[in-house]
Amino acid sequence: MELLDLDTYCLEILEGRPHRQSKHCFRSAINHLNRAESLFPIDSNMAVFRCLTAEEEAASGLMYCLKDKKYVNANKLKPKRHVHKISIIQFFTVFNKFTEEKLSETQSDMRLSVIEKNGDKLLAFETNFDLGQGLKKFTPEPPFNFRLLFEEKRFSFREQIQDLLKAREFSEIESYLENEANQRNRLLYATQQGYPSEVEVEEKFFPAYQKRVFALLRAYLMIDPYEEKQPFVQDILDAFLTMLQEHNLNDVHDEL
Repeated sequence: MELLDLDTYCLEILEGRPHRQSKHCFRSAINHLNRAESLFPIDSNMAVFRCLTAEEEAASGLMYCLKDKKYVNANKLKPKRHVHKISIIQFFTVFNKFTEEKLSETQSDMRLSVIEKNGDKLLAFETNFDLGQGLKKFTPEPPFNFRLLFEEKRFSFREQIQDLLKAREFSEIESYLENEANQRNRLLYATQQGYPSEVEVEEKFFPAYQKRVFALLRAYLMIDPYEEKQPFVQDILDAFLTMLQEHNLNDVHDEL
């Protein structure tokens, strides 16, 4: 697995975190990625399955972290529920699209770096905003100790969700998530048409899954070390839970 320098540092920081289920989920995710990479030449179906599982383990790790830190309504997250894991992954995709759009609009950039504080290595976040008065450096501490508001209202990400559905050619998020959740079933189980054949995997497939797992890991490493509840994390959690409630995704069973 080819790693950026920042990814290597992230793995080092991860190993230094206390032994909790959230940490072990991310360690499991990395293990699945490593095993997937070695499987591609001999069993592409199981390699893809490992990538899917890696992504879901990372999503579970993030949910366990929010529950450990006792964020408001984090008890509603279900790390063992298939639909919640899939929803976390897709919501993270939506949020990344939102971030890219807003950074582009404000001619801003964003950087992550590793700092040392009280003998511990931590992941730090820094950005420059140009709001018409020149670049302003912004380095929150803790990393998500800020809020994003428009006319005093929090963002819902509905526009980005609709853009995602349109790009994937789905009209409803429920059917889209059902399709995503059924990927592993299509890899493993026979249907009336026969049993699964070997899948062809494009070169960009593995790097894409690796990138998403490490993106979730970076978010985890900017939340887990801090006991205080960070405002931006709470806002994102609230938006995610609102999406689940609006589309009755809390009531979807694991058979999806």
